[in-house]
Amino acid sequence: MTYLDQVAELVRRECGVSLRASQRRSLESAIERVAPGEGPAGFLRLAGEPLTGPRLIQRLVDEITVQETSFLRDPRELETIDWQRLTETRTARIWVAGCATGEEAYSLVLLAAESLGTAEPPVEVLATDVSETALEAAREARYRDRAVTGLSQRWRETYFTEEDALWSPLEVLRRPVRFARHNLVRDPAPPLGEGRFDLITCRNVLIYFDQPTVDAVIASLERALEPDGVLLLGAADALQGAARRLEQATPSQGPPVRESARKLEELLAGALTAADDGRHAESLRATAELLAQNPLDARAYFVQGLVQLAAGARSEAVVSLRRAVYIDPRFSLASFTLGRAYDELGEPVDARRAYEQTLRTLDPEDDRHDELLRQVDLGDIAAACRARIAALAEK
Repeated sequence: MTYLDQVAELVRRECGVSLRASQRRSLESAIERVAPGEGPAGFLRLAGEPLTGPRLIQRLVDEITVQETSFLRDPRELETIDWQRLTETRTARIWVAGCATGEEAYSLVLLAAESLGTAEPPVEVLATDVSETALEAAREARYRDRAVTGLSQRWRETYFTEEDALWSPLEVLRRPVRFARHNLVRDPAPPLGEGRFDLITCRNVLIYFDQPTVDAVIASLERALEPDGVLLLGAADALQGAARRLEQATPSQGPPVRESARKLEELLAGALTAADDGRHAESLRATAELLAQNPLDARAYFVQGLVQLAAGARSEAVVSLRRAVYIDPRFSLASFTLGRAYDELGEPVDARRAYEQTLRTLDPEDDRHDELLRQVDLGDIAAACRARIAALAEK
């Protein structure tokens, strides 16, 4: 293992970021910025110093992990949040894990305010990141034009001030948000001193982790949720994660990558066919293989949950189907099946919420899951959801 490889491994252990071979030149440049003239070998020597080493490692992590983001990034995912439900009985506790420079934390307060029709929505937001540099920028909260391009003119005028071509959120957005450093890989979840959360968002973060780290982080985030809480991972992570793993498996950019993608699609199709035919064990083996390739594959979790439900393993089905919905909150067939699983478990409140989410996210123009829908009619799903919601309301 070269000295540069050792630095990359140090970064992975410290914050979970798994650097590809194509990123090693960027890593060398980052080392030069934090330890000029030392190179990888000198950096490792300095990193081992008990007094100065931890700070030097943190500076390298800052260089590698600070990512540019924007307000209301990937808004379709955020639109699935049911603010009325989250706040109907108490102030909603929200954790933005991997908040970068703070845009998502402020965006969530804005969306809550708009949805609830109040300038002081009952929400408390903890926003954390591993990068101290990112957190400093989040607290300062001065953003360039490109960060607010996703906001309407009315929202900019209502919730922001502009000075010297920089936009700053008003106190109505800043007041409910507090920032703290937290390492998703090394620190406990929920963070020390914190209780469980009603909503956790962790978007565009898991793409940088390897498979075992992704599995561990998702499990820790699930433990930090209230029993009826919502975890929002984001479909972008899933898509980018699949692409990244294909690149690692077949480094060339030509036909081998397309061939690997085709094999994964064939594996999914085989899992679904086996499920339809009642070959449960075969289907579960195929979904396990898919999830080993990409632990953020919502479709694999859906098929896994479908098979578990058919086999009578209702609690296991709930876990799989919840993960499908965490990863892709607009996956209406997954939320509908989750409602069925809760129904069979005798959990009417959770079942109703799952059916309500299905109705909110049904979209005839969404063709991402055509292979899974097959003969299922969206109108039939909507009618079934309404019928079950009405029946559950009478209990």
